[in-house]
Amino acid sequence: MAGRRLALLMIAAFALLVVLALLAVGGYIAEARRHVGADYTAMTTDVVRAQEDAVRLRLTLDSLRASPDPLHAEQLERQLWVIELRIRGITRLLQRSQLPRDEYRPLVEELARLESRLPALRRAMAAFVTGRDPRRLVEVGGELEEGLAWAYSELNERLLEAAAGQRRMMERLTLAVIALAGVAVLMIGGLMLALWRIYQQREALIQQSRTDPLTGLDNRRHLYEVAAQEFARYRRDAGPLSLVLIDLDHFKRINDAYGHPTGDAVLVALARTLLGEVREADRVARLGGEEFAVLLPDSDPAGAARLAERIRARIACLELPERAAGERLTASLGVATATPQMAGLEALYAVADRRLYRAKAEGRDRVVAGVEGDVLGPSPASPQAERVRPSP
Repeated sequence: MAGRRLALLMIAAFALLVVLALLAVGGYIAEARRHVGADYTAMTTDVVRAQEDAVRLRLTLDSLRASPDPLHAEQLERQLWVIELRIRGITRLLQRSQLPRDEYRPLVEELARLESRLPALRRAMAAFVTGRDPRRLVEVGGELEEGLAWAYSELNERLLEAAAGQRRMMERLTLAVIALAGVAVLMIGGLMLALWRIYQQREALIQQSRTDPLTGLDNRRHLYEVAAQEFARYRRDAGPLSLVLIDLDHFKRINDAYGHPTGDAVLVALARTLLGEVREADRVARLGGEEFAVLLPDSDPAGAARLAERIRARIACLELPERAAGERLTASLGVATATPQMAGLEALYAVADRRLYRAKAEGRDRVVAGVEGDVLGPSPASPQAERVRPSP
């Protein structure tokens, strides 16, 4: 059960890692595109708005030349104030951007030069309004308009190129992140597969250490482990616990007459028979050679004796495989039930073993069980022992 939980936990952890990797890649792609768009879209938007300043400046200058009144002069003053703020704002954006400085330095210098010409345009506007020098307004205003149009047009083109280059770079980085995530998933998957194989090998070794290799039943070691747990439960809950020992009669004769492969086939057939007779909670073990045991939790003496007799009868009519098909197989069985005085399986086994040998001594092919008082250690010949005779 613990091994199964570990396997499920490993599978769940691997699935979680895959999901997290996919979420990380998806989030990176979304955020990368968002940041690329945010940086250059904001700058391009400001530049496009700044390009409109040159157009508005020309329109305002035309209006002022056509009608040199204070209202148009005030409009031009507001326009020059907007141009000044826009130049400073775009200059700060360029300085904080990731654009190569050599690319935008000439543009910044040009914008700084144009900003320095704004006072001259204000003076030319004042002279024009007062009628002193109308040509100066046209000269300085045209210079400023052309300079702004060129600077912002160049800047817009370079921002578009930079945005396209960064987008290509981000696409390459995205592919790299996807590839790295794939490699990480493969590595994690390989690690999980290795851990799974180690777990399977460990489980196989544990199973081999607990299982009889011929019959697939529990071996003696595992029976003792299970019995320790059952005795603990017996002492806690006071539920009955019984043991049936089974020893085949004259089994050596089958090995000698038909060979060990045939004898092994008989033992395998017997193991299947035992498993077919017991409950799911019972434990069937091969103790060695032709000796078997059945541990019966929650089974009182009468119930254990009935099961033993049923097993004896099934063995007596068992069809033997291969060349031993004409032989008749019998078994002697000893039955014992735990009492509070017993410390563990060794004491219970000793009582059942004594009764098994009594069955052998009294003619084999029979079950010997006893009353609970008999487990304290009377001699095998004690009249307290009760025999359960085989069915006719």
